[in-house]
Amino acid sequence: MRVEREYHGVELRVLHQYLIELGGKMIGEACISGEGWSATVHEGEPFTVGKLKLNTLHLFFEGDVAVLNRLLSAFDLKMLRAGG
Repeated sequence: MRVEREYHGVELRVLHQYLIELGGKMIGEACISGEGWSATVHEGEPFTVGKLKLNTLHLFFEGDVAVLNRLLSAFDLKMLRAGG
């Protein structure tokens, strides 16, 4: 199974940290791998809202359906964060 997600205004190091907390290990600059899954991060074009410019990160998950469903549920909870 392959799943793509797009995030705006999230630092790359934060994405890496969340995936490491979920059992992943860094494999190079852009890849994190865990048991039964892997994730690759690519930077995209900045997202502009008025005068505000936010970074864009594309995150590609691959792995077993059941494993990815559990991983993405936990990852989505981590990505729910308040601004400020």
